[in-house]
Amino acid sequence: MTSHIARLYVAAGSLLALFLAWAGIAAHPWKVQPAADTTAAQAQALATYEARLRSDATLLKQLGPTQPSSAPTRQVRIVTLPPLTATRTS
Repeated sequence: MTSHIARLYVAAGSLLALFLAWAGIAAHPWKVQPAADTTAAQAQALATYEARLRSDATLLKQLGPTQPSSAPTRQVRIVTLPPLTATRTS
């Protein structure tokens, strides 16, 4: 093939075929799509989770504070340390 125009058309067609194949493979047409009726199941799971959170909150209110208010609190100390440097002169 000595024609430069033909080589350009073959190169352009090859690139087009490559990108079309790439897009087709990236679309995953062989995978099965999940059913669209998952919103009811998600709503039920959310309602169950909310009910559990509410029951846990009422249980925590019944138990009261976990630490007595007369317990001493720890003081926080901020300590500054010298910088860690290692130098060799030889």
